[in-house]
Amino acid sequence: MAAEIINQSILFVVTFIANLFASVSGGGAGFIQFPLLILLGLPFATALGTHKVAVVFLGIGAISKKGINKSISFDKAVCALMILVGCPAVVLGSVIIISVPSDIAQIVLGFITIASGIYTFFKKEFGTTNLENRSLKRTILGAIALFCIGMFSGSLSSGAGLFATLSLVGIFGLELKRAIMHTMIFVATIWNAVGAFTVGALTSIQWNWLPVMIVAAFSGAFLGTTLLIKMPVKKVKIVFSCVSILSGVILILEGMYK
Repeated sequence: MAAEIINQSILFVVTFIANLFASVSGGGAGFIQFPLLILLGLPFATALGTHKVAVVFLGIGAISKKGINKSISFDKAVCALMILVGCPAVVLGSVIIISVPSDIAQIVLGFITIASGIYTFFKKEFGTTNLENRSLKRTILGAIALFCIGMFSGSLSSGAGLFATLSLVGIFGLELKRAIMHTMIFVATIWNAVGAFTVGALTSIQWNWLPVMIVAAFSGAFLGTTLLIKMPVKKVKIVFSCVSILSGVILILEGMYK
């Protein structure tokens, strides 16, 4: 009983902090939350399903705050693509066995994530304005990117949120705060719900740990989204870059020492 109380206390604190930063930066909760579940003794598949269910409430927490504050609008074309292209990709990623060894995939993804963080930090205009007229070429390229990211979301535990935010800014031309809100709602909530349902149908989920994780994820996301709305874009960009670089380092270390 004492061990279970300690486990759930650790889960609450770590989940709250992970989702707080994820809701400000547009992703990254899985880099901390998912490995913790494995360290606490869950098998890989069970940890993945449990993590995905909990992260859904990261998105719900962000939606709750967005419902109160209407200052960030949504791009209808992007929303449609994230549902019509992203959701099938998530299912595909959840059921297909990836042939590349997971440790190599994590190391490569880690270096890409670090490079993305450095790029966004030094690119001054990154995420500061909205692209008014989006070309067909950008839309097609964006759809392909969302499909690939959806596959990542379904098959890997981490990275989808940060890469979705990066694509929404770099390809679709959304302002950074606006891109993060799209990520919170479509990647964190809808994609993870689809992934959780798919993984849950194939394996077990640690249901007795979910209540404390849900409360922590929701409250962390609500507070984080409150900060996101109030913070200037430049500060949000710094948080995004720092979380990307740190997440990349964690991915590389996990891949090297599996």
